[in-house]
Amino acid sequence: MSGTMTKIEPQTTRGTFTVDGNSRDYVAYRPATFPVNREERALVVMLHGCTQTADDFAKGTRMNSVADSGAFLVLYPEQSAKANAQKCWNWYTPGEFARGHGEAALLAAMIDSVAKAEGIGAQHVSLVGMSAGAAMAANMVVAYPERYAALAVHSGIPALAASDMTAALAAMRDGAANANELGARALTAMGSNARAVPVIVLHGEADKVVSVANAHATVAQFTAVNASATSKGAGGKGAVGKRAVVEEHVFPGIGHAWSGGSPDGTYTAPNGPNASLLIAAFLRKVGAIQ
Repeated sequence: MSGTMTKIEPQTTRGTFTVDGNSRDYVAYRPATFPVNREERALVVMLHGCTQTADDFAKGTRMNSVADSGAFLVLYPEQSAKANAQKCWNWYTPGEFARGHGEAALLAAMIDSVAKAEGIGAQHVSLVGMSAGAAMAANMVVAYPERYAALAVHSGIPALAASDMTAALAAMRDGAANANELGARALTAMGSNARAVPVIVLHGEADKVVSVANAHATVAQFTAVNASATSKGAGGKGAVGKRAVVEEHVFPGIGHAWSGGSPDGTYTAPNGPNASLLIAAFLRKVGAIQ
């Protein structure tokens, strides 16, 4: 970190964000130490998995504690049971994850609103997700590549890996189908905004809910995206910068759980390597946080 920091009491804000009559609750955490210079401020967006809540995810990942030392803001959007009975983000429904539509548009508007209020530019806004939240985060980066600096996928699935429930369940069980086509599919969806994106992929090797094959497919997808975008000269402008690396961590003996998480939250593996610290270190390495 560099620059001048201000010391305040940590602040947790709860609210509801509404666009066109469509609403989602959220929790935002502002650490005690935060940059005075707005150009040094950063936002990390955390998308929870099925059955989880914003508070549960915050407790389980301990990302607020990481934010205290890293001096970045954390936003936890929360899926509603009305939108999905299991509180999963609808990552497999095209009308929910395509640019300008459904949950993707609502989340993008929510994130933009928080970032604008804090004076945080797109080059310092990162998406992080667990399971269904990771799948939605990957879709969000493909839908709005110019708005996000980096992506972290924990126990997730590649972008655009399913367009209905049957395909979603198959991808979870066996790994994304036609994995070699996913890079091209993502580039097409990015359209004129296509660019290279720094991505960190984390997954438990013993995951029985979402196959670890999806981790390898996600790495392959964004490696292909980054190679193509960079060759076309799109990798060094706007939100991304020049360090669009793809990093993978597979944790032996860990199931469908946030590695190194707290037992105070659900779907955590407290004895595993600390995924939150690994993610923060990666975001710092690629310049998304200071």
